[in-house]
Formats: sequence, structure tokens, C-alpha cells
Amino acid sequence: MATKLTKKQKSILDFIEKFSYENSFPPTLKEIAHRFKITIGTVQDHIAALQKKGALERIKDIARGFKVVPQNEDSNTGKIDPTKYEMIPLYGSVAAGEPIFADDNIQGYVTHIRGKSSHKIHFALKVKGQSMIDSGIYDGDIVIVRKQDAADDGDIVIAMLEDEVTVKTLRNSKINAYLEASNSKYKSIVNKPFAIIGKVIELRRNYNSTVAA
Repeated sequence: MATKLTKKQKSILDFIEKFSYENSFPPTLKEIAHRFKITIGTVQDHIAALQKKGALERIKDIARGFKVVPQNEDSNTGKIDPTKYEMIPLYGSVAAGEPIFADDNIQGYVTHIRGKSSHKIHFALKVKGQSMIDSGIYDGDIVIVRKQDAADDGDIVIAMLEDEVTVKTLRNSKINAYLEASNSKYKSIVNKPFAIIGKVIELRRNYNSTVAA
């Protein structure tokens, strides 16, 4: 159990938890500083203290790299129970030849509610492109993915084609399996070898950054 927190430390930890829960990703140092009207240097001091007391983990070189450490029921870490959700890595676009799950490709962390499949491995990906807009998936959206190497016909999956990662609908025909785009401007991927690395189980969107149609 973490060492007892000061009033200010508890307030900052509560804010990080609440912000993470509501936005699916933790706040930046600047956002914390703005909320409490303090300098970024002061925020860094509080973050260091929270780390030392075992209430918070910080991932280096990531702007939103905060992970709240689950506490016992009698802890004073806020209203949101972190044991009910987990922080999963958010991966960005993958360069050719670069492994998708490389630590260098982590852009931050997002919240995922723990459920019956809590024993499964989950991760998040930021969508790039317009090939799935007819399925309601747009450029900049975040998809929550359950890691698995097989899926059913009609499932939206994350697939690896050589060095490229793509989001598509899996189609299993009598002849072969292929990846179907959900936009008439894009061709489906047929007669190309691919490997399924996960099934999309949830979609996240920040409406504040969405351009009006």
C-alpha cells in the first residue's frame, strides 16, 4: 500500500485518475499545471513524490505516460477504483520494418475497463486513413484491440501484411480469406498473405477534434 498522500498529492492523483477515465488517456504535465494553476516544475515535483510513495508510475519520454498504481480499498487515491480498469499501451503508425509492439512505438496509454476477458491481452491503435469510414472508423480514431491470431467472418481485425499494419473487415470465402475495406474508394486486399494480430472490440473518438461535415 502506498504511503499516505498529502492533500495536494491526493488531488493531483484524483485528477489524473478522473481525466484518464473520462478521456481514455492520462493528462500531460501542462494540463495538470493548468488545472491546479501551478508551474510544470511543481507538477514534476508532485509526480516524483507520487512515484516515490508507490501511487503512480511514470513512463519516460512519453507525454501522457502516467499509470495509476491500484491501491487497497482503504487507500485515499480517489473515487475511481483503478482495480476496475487497466491502462493499456496506445501504439501509433508503424514504419516499414519496425515491430508494432516496439516500446519506441508507444504513444501513451488509454483506459480499458476490466471485464470477463481481463485475462486477455489488450492494446490500442490510432487509426490512420479513410479505408474503414463506412464502418464508422475514421482517421484519428482509437481502436481497442484484443490480441488474438484468429477471427470470424465479418470481424473487424488488425492484420499484418509484410511490414504494414492495417484495420480491415475479415472475409472468409470458400476459396480464401481476404481483408475487406469499408470505403468504395479503396480496394479490398485479396491474394496477399496476412496474419491476424487482434480483433477490434471497441472504438474511441475525441469529438473535440472532429471536423464538422
